[in-house]
Amino acid sequence: MCIKLLQIEIIGPQGDKLIWVFIIIALIAVVVYLRMIKQKFSLQNFRKKVIVKVEKNKVYHPDAVHIIIENKTAKAIDIENPVIRFKLRSKSKAFKIKAVNTRNIYPLYLENGKTHHLPVSLEPFYNFDNSLKKFTQLRIEFNYNKSQSKKSRYILLKPTLFKSAHQ
Repeated sequence: MCIKLLQIEIIGPQGDKLIWVFIIIALIAVVVYLRMIKQKFSLQNFRKKVIVKVEKNKVYHPDAVHIIIENKTAKAIDIENPVIRFKLRSKSKAFKIKAVNTRNIYPLYLENGKTHHLPVSLEPFYNFDNSLKKFTQLRIEFNYNKSQSKKSRYILLKPTLFKSAHQ
C-alpha cells in the first residue's frame, strides 16, 4: 500500500509586490484627497464674493426682515429682482420683489465693496395670502450678472418642534 500525501503549496503574494500595491493605493488616495481640499477651498472663496444675509427684527414672529447684499468681488455686479421664498416643510411659496415704494430699482448696479440694504415688511405678503402666517422659514434668492444665482440661508419665522428660533 502506497499512501500518497497530497501536498498543496500555498503561494501568497510576494512581499515586494504587495508593498508596491499599497504604495500605489496610498498615492491615489492622497491625490484624490488633495483635489477635494483644493476644490473645497476654491468653492468657499467663490461663494464668499457675493454675500447675502437676511436678518429679522424680532426673534419670534417678525414683522419685517432686512435683506443685506454685499459685493466683495473685484468687479461691479447687476442684481436682478430678489425673490422671497416662504417654506413650510416641503411646501414653499415664492414672491418676486418688483418695486420698492412704487419705484423700480432692479436691476440694481452694485459696485465692488458696496452693500445693498433693503428692509422688507412681511405684512403685505400676509395680507395677500393669509396662509403664509403658518410658514416657518424664509430665505432670499436672486440672480446677478445674468447667469449666477445666490441664495441666503433659511431663517426661522417661528419656533418649531425640532428647531429653535435662536440663531
